[in-house]
Amino acid sequence: MTKYALLFWLMLAGGHLANAQLNESDSIPLQMKFTTTGSYLDGVVNRLLLVNRAEIAYSRPTWGFSSRNDYQFGRTFYRQTENDVLSYNFLYLKPMRRSYPYLMLLVETHYRRKINFRYQPGIGISYNLIQTPHNLLKVSLTGSFEHSKFGGTNFDNYQNTDPTNDVIETWRATGRVFGRHRLLNNRLRLLYEVWFQQSVLDGANFRYHTDDALEFPLSKKVAFRLGFRYTFENVKLVGNKPYDLFLTYGITLANF
Repeated sequence: MTKYALLFWLMLAGGHLANAQLNESDSIPLQMKFTTTGSYLDGVVNRLLLVNRAEIAYSRPTWGFSSRNDYQFGRTFYRQTENDVLSYNFLYLKPMRRSYPYLMLLVETHYRRKINFRYQPGIGISYNLIQTPHNLLKVSLTGSFEHSKFGGTNFDNYQNTDPTNDVIETWRATGRVFGRHRLLNNRLRLLYEVWFQQSVLDGANFRYHTDDALEFPLSKKVAFRLGFRYTFENVKLVGNKPYDLFLTYGITLANF
């Protein structure tokens, strides 16, 4: 029983930040969020998963920036299955406007998919379709260059002309939808983010991602969170599954 209690508190204190993403268009100059979620199974299947996030956003009328950093750790039958980092970083120009441009830098590693290092700089524009105190809906379009170094050279859905080459480079177009809604007099918050990335050079090189959550506020700055995350990557090393699906629960903390 002591072991299970310790694992439960590790999931609550381990680190996955708040509501899918901060809003750089908010009037609050400095926003910080931290969320820790996870899941634990024992018996026929032994499975531990921690999904942690830390976010910060700073905005002024003329410029702003945000950084969102995820860390995933998992074990199945005491064998490591996740040890992943995903970092989104943005620099915005006049983010209080209905539409505004930005620079982006994405950095990623993925243990199971053997993505040793991926970086993706880009430029894009966001448009606020709805922005009220209780509802936010925005869409974004990004053009970027991607460099991915893998831990292997034998790929599905990609013709590798050099059997020693473990790097894939491409140009991508990314569409994204982000929403945040406060429901039932703020007793429930619905959060979702969906994006689709397509290589402009290779029709088979695409991936998509959704990160959704329900939050139940416990106080002004603390909420209980149920999370759902699904990712799919069509180009992958042979032998790996193309998708991840996580259902997690935990706590989110914010400074506003």
